[in-house]
Amino acid sequence: MSATEIKLYDFFRKELKLDDNRAKIFTEILYESIENNTTRINTQYKSELQSDLQKMEMQLRTDMQKMEIQIKETKTDMIKWFFAFFVTLVIMILGLYATILLK
Repeated sequence: MSATEIKLYDFFRKELKLDDNRAKIFTEILYESIENNTTRINTQYKSELQSDLQKMEMQLRTDMQKMEIQIKETKTDMIKWFFAFFVTLVIMILGLYATILLK
């Protein structure tokens, strides 16, 4: 028996004037009832927490997929710009060579 159970047992025996056997049984029943209620509440909170975590996980996965798409689009745009600058530089260099050679 825990300290709380012993205190309850003493209270039931002394204050309520129950015999030892009845005080012990009443204490055990009360303690089991409280323990069962606590277990039920814990289970309820765990299930709610688990469902909330699953919702957050799904949201994170959705956000990650959106970010991956944005990164791919940005990468494609950057490649296009790099190619455009490269072509522009090549044309400028060829233009400089052409002006030097045609003089």
